[in-house]
Amino acid sequence: MATFEIKTKHSMNVKGEFIDGGLSIQLSTMFSNPLDEKEKVHKAFMRVHGLDLKTEGYLNTGYLEFKNI
Repeated sequence: MATFEIKTKHSMNVKGEFIDGGLSIQLSTMFSNPLDEKEKVHKAFMRVHGLDLKTEGYLNTGYLEFKNI
């Protein structure tokens, strides 16, 4: 199982809250691309930062980047 660091690429506005680029979470997954597990990424951002990136449409490679750690 690999562990990834997932970061926001750009500054963005999430439900009226300004978020800087570089905000990150860590996630373990069996997939080589952790963004394939959108629900898991969504729950991690909700748990760690209280941000709902899912309803804003930010759970994709246009807004998030990842690296294996």
